[in-house]
Amino acid sequence: MSRKPATSSTKPPRIRAHSSKLGLQRIAIPFIAFATTAGGLFMLTTNGTPTEEVNPDGIATVVVLSALPAGAPTADVIASSEVRMLPSSARAEGALTDLDAIPSGVLAADLVPGQQVLISSIADDVVDALGPGLVAVSVRLDPQRWAGPLTTTGDTVTVHDVGDNATTVIAREVRIVSAPDPSELGSRSEQVITLAVPENTATDVITAAADNRLWLVGS
Repeated sequence: MSRKPATSSTKPPRIRAHSSKLGLQRIAIPFIAFATTAGGLFMLTTNGTPTEEVNPDGIATVVVLSALPAGAPTADVIASSEVRMLPSSARAEGALTDLDAIPSGVLAADLVPGQQVLISSIADDVVDALGPGLVAVSVRLDPQRWAGPLTTTGDTVTVHDVGDNATTVIAREVRIVSAPDPSELGSRSEQVITLAVPENTATDVITAAADNRLWLVGS
């Protein structure tokens, strides 16, 4: 009787998936860390938080080169301004970044050379540019009562009520909102002048002008 050859009970070693998973984890961990860092940097630059780090030259900012009075049209603002690169720490809140971003209207306040142009620097019209507590009053005056080297559009004057026996100051630091060019006036030609006066003095200004007692002195 023949015998069957003995078979070994030892099974071949099984290749476990654990080692392959471990290798994938070793590759995936640094990749995930890199992706997280890159994503954070992307969000940081697109949100513009540390702008100087993204753009070492600074942020575009509109700056005026010459003095401009309140009430000046935006065409004058554009012609008298340039774009400079400033660090975010030096920029005022609401500073405009481009000349094309300056809206149509007029200056709401005086600007001096080197001053930044803000969105709040521009008003829709002259009335809006007067400021709180001020109203626009138009009066008719002959040139001798207002024209002079310091009295033209944008300048400030002291408003006097010239009576028979005394002269009274009605208001100080009153801005001339609108006036004709004094060099084009005749010696006796009356012209309409628009003033930005404190609201509580408007009645006195109108009354003095109606009685031909109003006089403007450059300040």
